[in-house]
Amino acid sequence: MTLQAIAIDDEAPALAIIAAHAAKVPFVQLQATFVSPMDALAWLQNHPVDLIFSDIQMPDLFGTEFMRLAKSSGALFVFVTAHPQYAIEGFQLQALDYLLKPVELPRFIETCNRALQQKQTQAGQQQSIFVKDGHDWLRIQIADIEFIRSDTNLLFIHHAGQTTVTRMTIGRLLELLPAGEFVRVHKSYTVALKAVKKIERHQLTVGGALIPVARSFREEVERLLLG
Repeated sequence: MTLQAIAIDDEAPALAIIAAHAAKVPFVQLQATFVSPMDALAWLQNHPVDLIFSDIQMPDLFGTEFMRLAKSSGALFVFVTAHPQYAIEGFQLQALDYLLKPVELPRFIETCNRALQQKQTQAGQQQSIFVKDGHDWLRIQIADIEFIRSDTNLLFIHHAGQTTVTRMTIGRLLELLPAGEFVRVHKSYTVALKAVKKIERHQLTVGGALIPVARSFREEVERLLLG
């Protein structure tokens, strides 16, 4: 799935940053950018999009008001602003995310992944996610993931007989994965429920690996696996 996107900001340099970031995300196609939200509203009448990046403080129309007017488009909204005081209103409007300028590429990527996951879920198509692997993007099939080991902000994703290392927190990754299919079993380990082959008191056999189960997670693990 490719996400069709637009960006609105009355400052051209800010639009240039969004365009540069979007060009590095393989599943996002930035169709157009606008310095006027009114022009963007007119454009949306004939061009369906999946994702809208919008500034908030703009002279013609605030981004929050733009979202109210354009909500019928069905697009996911991401606010990109230098003003954190609007965050509560943004989330009350059910914006997907709220990015503070200057937007760093890793943070931008996380937001795009969340948008992809949500759109795939809506379409009943979620089968994969993209993660950064060094300088490259790697598509990982969700069905192939057996377990994930976390170490601070590094994740080691074990899938299809290989390990991919990516810089992300486990909380962020779990937001991208289907709810109810993965469970935290230890502060450093998360496993795919379907990949568990054996349950022992203090560990699980997942694929060919032995994964420790912490006492604080044991009750939830047994509930999900044993009913």
